[in-house]
Amino acid sequence: MALRVVMSSRLPMVIILGATGTGKTKLGVELAQKYETEIISADSMQIYKGLDLVTAKASVHEREMARHHLLDILEPHQHFTVVDFRNRALKIIENLTEQGKMPIVVGGTNYYIESIVYKILVEDMNDEEALLWDMSRRKRDLVDSETQEVQEKKAKQSEDAQNDEPTTSDDKPGEEVVAISKEQLKEFVDNEKNYTNEEIHAKLKSIDPVMAARLHFNNRRKVLRSMEVWLKSGRLHSEILAEQKLSEGQLRKPGETIIFWLKCEQSVHDKRLNSRVDSMLEDGLIQELLDFHARHNMQRIQDDKPPDYTKGIFQTLGFKEFHDYLMLSEEQRNSDEGKTLLQQSIENMKMATRRYARRQNKMIRGRFLEHPTREIPPIYELDTSDVSKWDELVKNKAIQIIDSFLNDSPCDFEPLKANVAEEKRNIDGNSYNFCDVCNRVFIGDNVYAIHLKSFRHMKVLKKKKRLEEKCKKENDKAQDSAESQ
Repeated sequence: MALRVVMSSRLPMVIILGATGTGKTKLGVELAQKYETEIISADSMQIYKGLDLVTAKASVHEREMARHHLLDILEPHQHFTVVDFRNRALKIIENLTEQGKMPIVVGGTNYYIESIVYKILVEDMNDEEALLWDMSRRKRDLVDSETQEVQEKKAKQSEDAQNDEPTTSDDKPGEEVVAISKEQLKEFVDNEKNYTNEEIHAKLKSIDPVMAARLHFNNRRKVLRSMEVWLKSGRLHSEILAEQKLSEGQLRKPGETIIFWLKCEQSVHDKRLNSRVDSMLEDGLIQELLDFHARHNMQRIQDDKPPDYTKGIFQTLGFKEFHDYLMLSEEQRNSDEGKTLLQQSIENMKMATRRYARRQNKMIRGRFLEHPTREIPPIYELDTSDVSKWDELVKNKAIQIIDSFLNDSPCDFEPLKANVAEEKRNIDGNSYNFCDVCNRVFIGDNVYAIHLKSFRHMKVLKKKKRLEEKCKKENDKAQDSAESQ
């Protein structure tokens, strides 16, 4: 029966996350078919055209089985931020919900997932706007130059902000912070690649010393990103983050999000990832990389510009690992040295994939279950270790959980509980409190006490008690029936 017939008055946003190779795409397609809905891809590499094999995109057949959004929408040279994703994804989610369709979000980019679950982002950029240091000169000229008076004012604001927050800066109290001049700004925008990480970090420090104190100088991308915030908005990145600190842990739609975390036993997962790379090789991975390299990277290298594996689709696992092999001529690739390099590249890709999967799981735990100041949506763990039990342990379990939400009925499965380390429980001198009934975190005893008396808490408590009573009656009825037989 179609979802639009059996659905309740509210539709959940279903999110399927997990490390690479755990079966996210498979489950997403199955649920989309079951509930006659569509899928939103939340993968920062699959959003680009090309490299279908190495980015493990849904196959043509899978896309025919269920419509996928935000796949193959950008050229490799285009820039796409988490803000861009959030803005597009939320529009699609809204449109699907208005049609009575349950949005299903599938992806391995956790920051993308967070951007639609929580109110945590700081910038608000139009889709047409790329990162400032990669803009054309024509667009760069649109950046307003500032008067010395405005620069001095911002420098003073930076000093004040620094005094308000503890930092690791070496600045002495009262030390003057000099704003970047117009000439320095233009030099940075036009010639950013000519400067070392330390020099770029120093420029950020002259604009926003608080933010500079938080970022290591080797974290080049984030340092540049913080400068972009100031250049685009005229506001300090640190100030914007401070403003959002109070609301960043709030869910966009409390009580309307279900998260499925697909997990796999580590040794099984490692073998599966190795086999996955082997399957990619059999399906033509090397030729895909060679073709992509020839179209998008060869000219850059011939122009004496080093390959950049830190932006866009060029961050894809496998592309960097095969760089040395891709640089060889066809004759060199066919030599013994080339074949040896190929095998090394394959092993490097397998190792990088296994490490990446571990980082993904660690981030999921840290950003959701172990975060000290965030509300936690219901997160259900699904074990994909044994593919022969997929229907029982993954597909059917997910369907039961969704159906219990739609029908407002008891669920046989409990979501994971928060697991915040003791040292994280005291935030800024305030106590950490977790409400088991509402599955929410509260910082401060007074705030928690108010919550326990709130209408929302009482409503959730009554609903849980009602479901427990209903479940008990059903169990008693089943037991009486069994005894009568």
